[in-house]
Amino acid sequence: MQPSQDDLWLTVGEVARHAGLSVRTLHHYDQRGLLVPSGRSASDYRLYSPEDLQRLLQIQHLKSLGLGLDEVSAALDADDFDAREVLEEHIAAVEQRLADETRMLRTLRGLRQSASTGWQEVLSAVAQSERLRHPEAHVRFRAALDSTSGLPLEALVAQLVEDPAPGVREVLTWAIARHGHAARDALIPLLTHPDPVVRAQAAHALSKVGDASVAPFVVPLLRDDDVVVASKAAQVLGRFGGHAALTALVGILGDGPDVVGDAVVAALEEVGPSAVAPLVARLGDPAALVRSRAAEALGLVGVADAAEHLAPLVHDDDPSVRFEAIVALGQLAGDAAEAAIEGAQGSPDDRLRHIAARLLRDRRATPQR
Repeated sequence: MQPSQDDLWLTVGEVARHAGLSVRTLHHYDQRGLLVPSGRSASDYRLYSPEDLQRLLQIQHLKSLGLGLDEVSAALDADDFDAREVLEEHIAAVEQRLADETRMLRTLRGLRQSASTGWQEVLSAVAQSERLRHPEAHVRFRAALDSTSGLPLEALVAQLVEDPAPGVREVLTWAIARHGHAARDALIPLLTHPDPVVRAQAAHALSKVGDASVAPFVVPLLRDDDVVVASKAAQVLGRFGGHAALTALVGILGDGPDVVGDAVVAALEEVGPSAVAPLVARLGDPAALVRSRAAEALGLVGVADAAEHLAPLVHDDDPSVRFEAIVALGQLAGDAAEAAIEGAQGSPDDRLRHIAARLLRDRRATPQR
């Protein structure tokens, strides 16, 4: 087609300048059938119409999304082109590139300290980092275990997030904890990671760091939807102790599934005598489950003075509360506990009477200290 003088046609050179492309690229598009110019001059030079320029703009837009030329051609010309599927593939590819770049950035930052002493140290650290990402778990295990490897904290934390092997994660936890306060700051953000395995491991690693000031960051995990995470949070808070941990543990006594409740009770035992006063305060809670778990925890803590507060619960309206109260009293030394157990022998609850009688026999057969 030869255009008239009045039409707005551009030569290949003009299109190249306006679009920021090379003439060679436009020739390539023509040869592939991706952008075939609509006109030819009298001398048989390529001429591009406004519609051609509009198609070129569409090509550039699609290429900016990461599509290859075949995909661009299909998007513009194929009736059955699945845009969603292609975009999903490119989203995955971009996410992988971002992950790779992020890993590289972490590695470079971690290598800065080694760089201050020379390239040999940098190369050694790079080699150790490669071992840490080895496909074989036993190689990663040894890399994390090697205390002289000089692995940067960023690399250790990144591997903790990604490693599928529990044994490797445990050694990584030990290696991370050795970084002290810096490890604390690196681990706290992982407590909100979308993967529950990572959240639980981060809480576990923080317990190894041993900085009880992180307790407020762990507390929200007590209500995590994943019972493993919630149970781990209870365990960690029990190790930390302190006001924030104790308040949170006592406050959640009546909530959550049994497995989490058991972990909370065990954590309160770990806290020890400082848990007695807040637990005694919950013995009068309207919820039977709270009274029951508070009684169980008091028995495990084992402070004899709690007996006078547990004694009324052997007459509680709820059988589970009565049971936990009598069992708890059986774990406490002293006259007050024994008197409460004796009083339970007159209970109308057959089970309670039998337990009380057995406890008394055992106590009298074994002299109390």
